[in-house]
Amino acid sequence: MGRTLVATALYSSKGKEIYCTTPKVSNEQLRIIKNTPKEELEEVGFTFINLSSQDYHNIRGYALFFEGHINEMNHLLKQLHKKGWD
Repeated sequence: MGRTLVATALYSSKGKEIYCTTPKVSNEQLRIIKNTPKEELEEVGFTFINLSSQDYHNIRGYALFFEGHINEMNHLLKQLHKKGWD
């Protein structure tokens, strides 16, 4: 099984997450991801890896991966959408 990079997110000075997605991730998929609790995403195969800068201590964020192929992720996001996580 492969690992798919979904997005990176950095926190703004106000603590808001600013996302940068990969070209394979649609706006609809990102909306579902943003509106689904992190714990729920982790249960279905997403991994959050914290990012930080040694030079700039106020820069924080994370990389979001899916443990599988993009087609599998799309199927799972559709299921989450049906559950109302968006």
